Amino acid sequence: MNITTCSHLSLCLFSFGLATTALADRFELADGSVVHGRLLSAEDGKFKVETAFAGTIDIAQDKLRTFTTDEAVHVGLSAGSAMLGKVEPAPSGIAVVAPDGRMSAATGHVAAVWRPGDDSPEVRRLKEAAAKTHRKWAFEASAAISGRTGVSEKFGANLGFKATLAGLHDKLVFSLAAERAEDNGVDTADRQFGGADYSAFFSDKNVWYARASLEKDRIKNLDLRSTTAFGLGRKLIKRDKQDLEFRLGLSYLYETYADNTQFDSPGADVAFLHSLQFARSKMTNSLTYTPAFEDFGNYRARHESSFELPLTASLWKLKVGIANDYQSIPPAGTEKLDTTYFTSLILNWQ
Repeated sequence: MNITTCSHLSLCLFSFGLATTALADRFELADGSVVHGRLLSAEDGKFKVETAFAGTIDIAQDKLRTFTTDEAVHVGLSAGSAMLGKVEPAPSGIAVVAPDGRMSAATGHVAAVWRPGDDSPEVRRLKEAAAKTHRKWAFEASAAISGRTGVSEKFGANLGFKATLAGLHDKLVFSLAAERAEDNGVDTADRQFGGADYSAFFSDKNVWYARASLEKDRIKNLDLRSTTAFGLGRKLIKRDKQDLEFRLGLSYLYETYADNTQFDSPGADVAFLHSLQFARSKMTNSLTYTPAFEDFGNYRARHESSFELPLTASLWKLKVGIANDYQSIPPAGTEKLDTTYFTSLILNWQ
């Protein structure tokens, strides 16, 4: 054997020794087979073990007779006690040996194992639950601007802002919108809108909600439209990627116009709110119907469908959609149905 061969053999033995040292925990199964590896954690009846031959594997606890660890680990028992120490085999199953004591138990009574520096499964679950219930703000700003000069002079701008405070059990949304457009010096759009919407779960699929909005539209001679509504809702679909909510409640509408006419009446509030998340896009739909109790023939129906597609930068999205606003008894000189097609560039941040 030459010097080069001896060097290679020594290197292989040294590397094997390092691997054996790093993966020195031993797991003896009920059928007599033995697995060597590094115990990462154990919970819910599964031992997660890092091996040199198959990567990370799960060993079912009911197939495990005993196990040992080369380093001290936290071992929690189903009775509630826990100890930090090395695990050794024992007649009863295992023994956790620490400088100040010893704890023996059957292998089946081990509820959890976690390494020093890691959170116990109970602490981790509490942190995950706290993260889910913690409310987070999310913000969205949108802009769509178009123009033309030369043969004709045109300009249009749509600006929007939305702030959402959402948690596991409730959600608050503030929204602002402004629209302005001119065609050869003639105003074709001049609208401002602001609203707030709050909803909260009182059971798994049932919510109560309250919303309010203010709107002004100079093209429709609308000086002010104030809408307030509250009621109950139910999640007809509640999944990770799809949500459908039905709302039914009471509303109050107040309107005043440039010709000093006014209208106010309590009414009903009916709505469907839907969202569907795809792999890299999202579709949202809403439909609201608010008839006045004073005259059920006087109602307003609004529909909006939009599709959001993320752009190259993760904070930017492109939003396209259509909105229909139908007023059964419109002000003099305006149409019953107002349809808007829109394309907006959206910036998201948290």
